[in-house]
Amino acid sequence: MKTIKWIQSAMLVVAIAMIATSCSSDDNGGTITDPDPDPVAVSKYVVGFEAFPVGDESPVDYILELPSLESLTTGEISVEGQGIPLRGWRFFHGAGNTVFTAGYSDDDKCIAYQLDENGDLVEKANFAFQSTLDNYAAIDDNTLIAVELTYGGLSDKRFHIVNAETGLLEEIKEHPIDIDMGDGTATNPGSIPWVTGMVLRDGKLFVSYHKWLADGSFITPDVDRAYVAVYSYPAFELEKIIEDDRTSPIGVNGHSTGIEQTENGDIYSFSTSALSAGFTAASKPSGILRIKNGETEFDSDYFFNVEEALNGGKIFWMDYVGNGKAIARIILDDTNGAGEWGAFFKKDVFKMVVIDLVNQTVTDVAGVPTHGHRYTSPMFVEDGKAYISSSTDTETYVYIVDPETATATQGAKVLGLGLKGIFKISN
Repeated sequence: MKTIKWIQSAMLVVAIAMIATSCSSDDNGGTITDPDPDPVAVSKYVVGFEAFPVGDESPVDYILELPSLESLTTGEISVEGQGIPLRGWRFFHGAGNTVFTAGYSDDDKCIAYQLDENGDLVEKANFAFQSTLDNYAAIDDNTLIAVELTYGGLSDKRFHIVNAETGLLEEIKEHPIDIDMGDGTATNPGSIPWVTGMVLRDGKLFVSYHKWLADGSFITPDVDRAYVAVYSYPAFELEKIIEDDRTSPIGVNGHSTGIEQTENGDIYSFSTSALSAGFTAASKPSGILRIKNGETEFDSDYFFNVEEALNGGKIFWMDYVGNGKAIARIILDDTNGAGEWGAFFKKDVFKMVVIDLVNQTVTDVAGVPTHGHRYTSPMFVEDGKAYISSSTDTETYVYIVDPETATATQGAKVLGLGLKGIFKISN
């Protein structure tokens, strides 16, 4: 009986082996392999490119993928025969592994781009908005907040909460910030806030802004104080507005970096106090304020008067690079185009500096010429080096800035008006 059972077991093993062999071969005797192996992870550098197409007087933006970091450091960057043309002048911002681009006046669409499974840059999703999205903040790798711009009229601010993974708009939060209703007359139309930066820390959203008259005149009625609205998040309940009269309103139109958070949780803000940066009056010095980690008020023991510092002046743009340091553009002459937004359009108005936020020093960056640049999305940093596009009257280059030595190396030449943003994303 044991012999019979052993023979039966052996036959069963042989049958299973034959079935397995049959399943592992095709009809021609070839081996069948997995038709869908796991895709290889790919990372690429992506830039927002502002160009003057031949025969077109108005600038057109592109989104362009680059094969490597070396593409930013040597050679030329061009959209000739490559890149994805977009509609009109646009903003660019990144969150996680998604690059968002939103139209300014010619287009009411925000488009999300990602790398597909093959590592190619593709449109992931898009959504429409009612009015221009002017200020953006990636509050984490999964969420982008964008705020609509209002030129005139008294209304709540519309905060767009966007999912960075899907590229889709999840919800809109409408909330007031700081609205002066006025009395409805031409001499007292009231004022509206213009958001210049957002930082999320410990369940609170810090929103910097300055004011404009609600009649669409672009006049800044209150230039003697810095403002930050503090909201609970994600409830979006306005908890309070904090003010400081040691400097002027925070941030500049068209930038997303009015306030920045450092590694230790401190929040720093910059105020420009510059007529050529779009303000209609300037009575306080250009300076930097701090909100210490765990606090929701400006630090009364900290104020960096950048205008009076050695190598200082009026700040046009500032972005945090790490290790307590920021890179900034200082306006060389605020009377050059004063009252006419001159710093936004001229190509000989800035010098580049490294600002030590802790030790309150300003150091000129060697290797970057006097330059101009209308718009800068959050700065791209890799291995402690900052990559920044800067333009002169004749040419545009990428500069690689070392904040520890305050030196820069000239990188790739940009065959266009400039790079509006540099991003690194993975699939």
